[in-house]
Amino acid sequence: MVATAIRADMTQDASNPKINYYGRWQIGKTAVSINSGAMVEFAYTGSSCVLVFDVRGFTYYPAIFVQVDNGPVARTALSAEVSTVTVTPLFNTLPKGKPPFPTVSSAYHLVRFWVATHSLYLTPAAGKQWTTLVGACRFNGIRLSGGELVSLNYGSNQIEFIGDSITQGLRLLYTGTDDDIGQQMPYANWTQIVADLLGMKPIVTGFGGQGISTTGTCGAPPVNTAFPFVYDGVVWNPSVKPKVVVIYHGTNDGITEPAFQTGYTLLLETVRKTYPSARIFAVCPHNTTRYAVAIMNAVTAAKDPGIIFLDYSAGVISANETCDGCHLNPGGAVRLGAKLAQDIAERR
Repeated sequence: MVATAIRADMTQDASNPKINYYGRWQIGKTAVSINSGAMVEFAYTGSSCVLVFDVRGFTYYPAIFVQVDNGPVARTALSAEVSTVTVTPLFNTLPKGKPPFPTVSSAYHLVRFWVATHSLYLTPAAGKQWTTLVGACRFNGIRLSGGELVSLNYGSNQIEFIGDSITQGLRLLYTGTDDDIGQQMPYANWTQIVADLLGMKPIVTGFGGQGISTTGTCGAPPVNTAFPFVYDGVVWNPSVKPKVVVIYHGTNDGITEPAFQTGYTLLLETVRKTYPSARIFAVCPHNTTRYAVAIMNAVTAAKDPGIIFLDYSAGVISANETCDGCHLNPGGAVRLGAKLAQDIAERR
């Protein structure tokens, strides 16, 4: 996969129904997401294709992680000069001998890509993404060379993760010096691990800095205000509602326990109203013992057998499974992902 500065003309814009979106996307001729871990999946015939993105007006840019035919994942950081990614399969060899056999142009290939949005927390644009989309992903579509898109089944077995920077996957590769999108790796984050282990597709709704009472560094308002939207003014109205929801909030809040419980109770009510049939897991995050009782009390007060409390505030993630005492490193992501997937499987 090679990044190129050539601006491509799309042969299939982002609204094509053969392109599958997982996560909080505003889908149209340009598909927009501000969530790291948002994913796109499609299949095509041909020897290569080009992914086309809109980076006009940006000063900070997302990274795109592309996988072809279940092979290795390659990262491309978009920029003012790089708005397209050429996707060429590694394995595209024809059998020896005389035809008939499929030509390269009719070979089938499966493409997935994940988005790592720029959270802007170290930039002058901090707090503006929610309204301006700076650092977000604007996907224009696909340029095909003599091929076509292939219909894929859309996975209706979905799980949504609602949280902060831990859910977003910030600092997954942190070694002491901040590099926002350079330290994200959405396909290796605990959210993707949980989804994979459960055989589900993830919806990752994580905003660094956000909480029950706090605004995200990208400008997303506190979770109860932000939850109904993809970004400012764009209503979240998924064609498929998740069967499981995981809430992993509390790390960023500094309010009293009663105030936190009130806000958390409202969040449970909002999520239940939006997803009437979902199994909801209210998880007290690691190293957040202060709010464990408040979350448990909110779950108990809901009197809803479909809402389950899990206390991960102690004994689940150790200091050496984080990069800074809070954010998970790759081993911590596996640890949390494996633990949560098992707990969900046992309670579904």
